[in-house]
Amino acid sequence: MGRTESEIIETLSDFLEWASRFDDGTYVFRGVPNDEYEIQASAYRRVPEADQNSEDKGFPTFVEINTALIREARLRGYDQRDGRSLGDLEILAGLQHFKAATCLIDFTYSAQVALWFACAQDSKTDDSTNGKVFAVHKDADRFIEIEPDSLTESLPYFLDSSDPQLYHWQPRQQNDRILAQQSILFFGHYEFEEDAACVIGKCKKEDIQAELERVSGITEIGLFPDFEGFASLRDDRASYTPLSADEHVKRAEQSFKRHKFEEAIADYDKSIYREPTNASLYYSRGLVKAQQEQHENAIIDYDEAIRLNPSYASAYHQRGLTKVQLGQHENAITDYDEAIRLNPDDSSVYYQRGRAKAELRQHDAAIADYDEAIRLDPNNTLIYNQREVVKAQQEQYETET
Repeated sequence: MGRTESEIIETLSDFLEWASRFDDGTYVFRGVPNDEYEIQASAYRRVPEADQNSEDKGFPTFVEINTALIREARLRGYDQRDGRSLGDLEILAGLQHFKAATCLIDFTYSAQVALWFACAQDSKTDDSTNGKVFAVHKDADRFIEIEPDSLTESLPYFLDSSDPQLYHWQPRQQNDRILAQQSILFFGHYEFEEDAACVIGKCKKEDIQAELERVSGITEIGLFPDFEGFASLRDDRASYTPLSADEHVKRAEQSFKRHKFEEAIADYDKSIYREPTNASLYYSRGLVKAQQEQHENAIIDYDEAIRLNPSYASAYHQRGLTKVQLGQHENAITDYDEAIRLNPDDSSVYYQRGRAKAELRQHDAAIADYDEAIRLDPNNTLIYNQREVVKAQQEQYETET
């Protein structure tokens, strides 16, 4: 496909229609935040401007910048990993990962990932800019694939100013960022032309990024899942947005599953601070406190949940269970009564009320509750077993008296 005029993209659907022309699996994509940028290696921007305009000096200086970078990295011992020495390309890939300017140019197999980068703010200017997505056909006649055996070659082997050749390379050390961004690296000359391109309107960038997250789950956190990405997203330029009540609840639920109960309570505290009239938050915090055997504190939370929502059947049920732990069986039965009034089809409440009544030697009433629990849940063998235990206790009690 020859080079085409750049199209203007204003929606995700427009972009997907554009990208569908290159869906045969042999195209890769690159997104840049400024439509004035071309496909160019970042190291070339370190070449003095006077040399850039010289055919005799531009490319040799470009090669020298990369070889000097490799040499200095080796002198500092950065060429060792997992007990082996890295090749020149592997060193450059690592340096590129940490934002050094190299001869490598990042592409992605995912058109939507490239679109996300095209919708980013250009860090080199405070003004809003159009973005651009390039499409390049990865054909063998134009790009040579780097095989693992070639990684032992020094960089000048690949960068030949007299006969520039283009290459593409998939690093064998697949870190989290390469996997998340579906990356592939191109190099060989400091720049080359795309086969097609589209321009992303600057006024539509934010809308498209939001739609990418909603439709495809593509986010900055997801594209930079490593420690460096985690840190860079939280530098002094990043504004802080407090978590919502729902986000704190999700964190609390995750902590509860991991038995990190103090962390769960801390997140429920913050969610309640943001939504102090949400009865379910007090109920959920009460469940965690009960799990920690903080029974009195759990009851306080259930009390508040019931005050905010007097029809909260589950809160009555759990408050009854907690009162049983404190030996308050009569008070527990009162809570079970209310839970049953609000939700008469919950077999577990009849079962628990039966147990509380059995503790008070109200055997007939306990058996009646077990009968109702069995009617509602006839396959629960635990209830049958408990009923038989109470019947035996009843017979023994009647014999003794």
